[in-house]
Amino acid sequence: MKKIIGKLMALPLAAALLFGATNAVQAQSTWERVRSDGELKFAVFNYPPYFVKDKATNEWGGALVEMAKDVAKEMKVELNMVEVGGWSELVLAISTGKVDMAAGMQATPVRATAIDFAGPIYWIEWVTVNRNGFDGRDWADYNDPDVKVAVMTGTSDQLLLEKWAPKATQVQFKELSQIILAVSSGRADAFTTTVLSSMIAKEKNPGLGTFNNPKPRAALPGYFGIRSESDSTFKNFLNWWAEWNNLLGHNEKRMKEAMLKYSGINEIPDTVSFSP
Repeated sequence: MKKIIGKLMALPLAAALLFGATNAVQAQSTWERVRSDGELKFAVFNYPPYFVKDKATNEWGGALVEMAKDVAKEMKVELNMVEVGGWSELVLAISTGKVDMAAGMQATPVRATAIDFAGPIYWIEWVTVNRNGFDGRDWADYNDPDVKVAVMTGTSDQLLLEKWAPKATQVQFKELSQIILAVSSGRADAFTTTVLSSMIAKEKNPGLGTFNNPKPRAALPGYFGIRSESDSTFKNFLNWWAEWNNLLGHNEKRMKEAMLKYSGINEIPDTVSFSP
């Protein structure tokens, strides 16, 4: 009986110790864990020129991979590439601890309720590509009901068009391939999307007309996505890393080099910039 009573009394103590150990693990900040383990877990998936996996070597390259490599180098830790399913899985991967960091995210208010952000690490411009024979150059040229602009439904492309050319007649499609066909065939006068998608489309479809960076400049920042936590050391480190690398032009260079290497683009217009 004494042995049984002794074991029963030991159970609350063991549970308390286990609870305390679990809380200690959970309380460890990202900065502390990464420095302790010597490993930074970074989200990747195939999306040139941001993330590109070499099928022969299984090595990852791309603009955002190069940025993450430099972050790990500055932290003096190893970079561990963790494959995820795509953009839609990043918030869950970060919040559950599957990864320590993702890149190329837009810091929307909804996402900010689940995770935190650091940066910006670059800016992505929205540009236009015209059909042959249409000479739109600035947003004012598209801001006309007689001008048909093709956009992808439910995207930032549509939101930015509504901001900069609200009077334009929108022609909405679900796929970029449908948009390109509409402009090539003359059913739409132009389309607007990010500079990356636009340049790739123009390179692969010579039948399209001019590529333009309309004024005023329309650009949104890309951020590192990280966990929300009380210890701001990791966020502060990434914020200063981003500012330093943007001021010195390193991230601009990484973006352009990756575009030339992985996107099949032979030349980048002088008007294209990934800086603020």
